[in-house]
Amino acid sequence: MTERKQRTPAEIIAETEAKLDRLLVKQAKKKALTDPTLAPLVAELDALRIEIREARKGLGSGPQSFDARIVKHEKWIVKIEEDRIIAHSHLSDAEERKAAIEAEITATVSSMVNTSKEISFGA
Repeated sequence: MTERKQRTPAEIIAETEAKLDRLLVKQAKKKALTDPTLAPLVAELDALRIEIREARKGLGSGPQSFDARIVKHEKWIVKIEEDRIIAHSHLSDAEERKAAIEAEITATVSSMVNTSKEISFGA
């Protein structure tokens, strides 16, 4: 077990003065942020912080990163391509069935017209 050294009064004073200096700087920065002459710089600083945060988010490895978004969109593109193939198939089948139904309707109507003409001519 190591022996614990007791700090000297000079060390305690030096640490306390350093802490006071840090607090004074912090207070001065806070006061400067509300100074109207610095308002444009503060606004620009805020905008830069947002820009940096967004860039880091995109370049990172999280779910909102550029790489993750690309993978997600590639999956969507594959799904869209599958839907396109299915749509072509459905369209082809539907058009064939539509043509068959129209032909059947035309044949039935023609048959009815012919039957009706025969009845008219026969009467």
